Amino acid sequence: MKMVRPASGDIHAPKTAKNPADNDSHFVTPSNDYAVTVPPQAEWVLASKYQDMTGVTRETVKQRKKSGVWLEGQQVAVVARRLYVNVKAADQWINDQLNQQRHRA
Repeated sequence: MKMVRPASGDIHAPKTAKNPADNDSHFVTPSNDYAVTVPPQAEWVLASKYQDMTGVTRETVKQRKKSGVWLEGQQVAVVARRLYVNVKAADQWINDQLNQQRHRA
């Protein structure tokens, strides 16, 4: 893919969009004057990365797992002694908690 250098000096992908179904590691999102390459978001991330993304500490993730609030294989997983969080499932859990609070009020 040929790269285009706009006047600002930043390098951006050309204005052609790839089909996201092509299983490519990136897809192109159209913008006003040029296209921006955006990496797809991983479904599972290390708990430390999840903390960077959300502010929820690794200890909080461990506690939610230990207390059964988050389920192994659904919101959390341990692989090779490393703690992972399913970002989509954790986000859904948060939305569910918000909906429960709204229904109580």
